[in-house]
Amino acid sequence: MHYMEEFMKQIEVYAASFGIQPTTVIQRGGGMSGSKWAAWLAGASCSMRTADKIRQYMADNPPKNRNQNEAA
Repeated sequence: MHYMEEFMKQIEVYAASFGIQPTTVIQRGGGMSGSKWAAWLAGASCSMRTADKIRQYMADNPPKNRNQNEAA
């Protein structure tokens, strides 16, 4: 799988875990407009710096584990 495709899949999975759109993730994590997602879908790519910034945002803001909530 191409790097950008893998990165976008990670964003999609993360967004789905919160019930939000991938555009929201890149807005919050990368300070980008939602239209960037459309550009990426059309074949554009981002810099490693941007990818790292968004990945760091996702790592710093993990989804809550539902199993932990049920056990409490």
